[in-house]
Amino acid sequence: MKSEIILESKLTPHQKTHISVVMLIPVFFVIIMTLVKHFEQNDLSNIALSFPRLIPLVIALIILVMLLFLKEGILKKNNDLYQGTYLFGKLLIKKKVSLLDKPKVAILKLRKRQKMAWFSIANPDQALSYHKNDITLLNDKHTRKELLVSLDDENLAKETISFLEENFNLTFETYSPDFN
Repeated sequence: MKSEIILESKLTPHQKTHISVVMLIPVFFVIIMTLVKHFEQNDLSNIALSFPRLIPLVIALIILVMLLFLKEGILKKNNDLYQGTYLFGKLLIKKKVSLLDKPKVAILKLRKRQKMAWFSIANPDQALSYHKNDITLLNDKHTRKELLVSLDDENLAKETISFLEENFNLTFETYSPDFN
C-alpha cells in the first residue's frame, strides 16, 4: 500500500505565466544588466566585486524557477491524512487534514472560469473555461464539505479516491446533500 500520492502541478498555467512574466523575466533582466554594468567598468578578473549584488538575485531566480515545478499531493503518516507540497518528488511542506466527522469522500465535477488578467483592457470579460475534479471530504449527510484537492485529470481523481478508501476507510459516494 502506498503511503503517498503525488498529483498535479500546484499552479495553474495562468499562475505560471504570471510568475514567469511578472517576476522571472525582470529578475533575469536585472541580473544581466548587473553583469553588463560590471563588465563595462571592470574586467573578468574582478567578477567577485559583483557577487554581493548578484547573490540575492540569483537566489530569487532559483526560488522562482522552483515555484514553477511545485506539485501537490496527499500522504499518510501515522494513520493521519496530510496535504503535501512536493518539489521534484521530495516533500517540502505538509498540512494535516482532520477527518473528524468526515467519513465520506466525493468527486465534484465543476466547470470553472479564470479571468485573463493580461487581456482585461481589450476585452474585460475574456475568460478561460476549464473543468476540475474536486475531491471533497463530506460528513454523513453531505451538508458540510471540505475541499481536499482539485485535479484536472479525471483518472487521477479516481486513483486518489482509491488511495483514500484504502488508507483511511473513507467511503466514496455521489454528492447528494440531505438537509432534512
